[in-house]
Amino acid sequence: MKTLKSSPGTGPKRPDGRGGARKGAGRPLGATIANGAKMPAASSEKMALLALWKAEVGRQFPDLVAAQIASARGITHMMARDDAGKWQSVTDPVKMAERLNAGAEFYRLTAVAPSAQMMVSVMDRMFGSPKASLELEVTQTPTELSDEELAAGLVTLLDKLKKPDDAL
Repeated sequence: MKTLKSSPGTGPKRPDGRGGARKGAGRPLGATIANGAKMPAASSEKMALLALWKAEVGRQFPDLVAAQIASARGITHMMARDDAGKWQSVTDPVKMAERLNAGAEFYRLTAVAPSAQMMVSVMDRMFGSPKASLELEVTQTPTELSDEELAAGLVTLLDKLKKPDDAL
């Protein structure tokens, strides 16, 4: 077996004689974006787009939060005919009750059901995602178990993961 010697300045070789640093390869020592090194074009474009996105979301943030809450609560509208027979939106609860109790007038209700998924999203943003926990009883370490015992334990664990509501 022939051992290769490293040339000066290329760095240490592995004990088997392969590898090591290539002369002139890599970023120069101390070069960072902060001290003037060039950033790849794709990265700088991505950072610019992200900054634009954050600025736009920041400008519309109150409206976005209101839309999320409205989606979580659901939306209900009442449309009633006015004296001319034209459909008008009724938003005042007192007028809604008057129209509904009048009986002779026509009305229609439209609704968007509350979104449970959006409510979970709003609550998770507010309070953080709940951590799922699983009660396990460990009586032996895996090295003490046979393959059959390990397989049976895995099946039991997978059953518990599939049915977390049964444990409550």
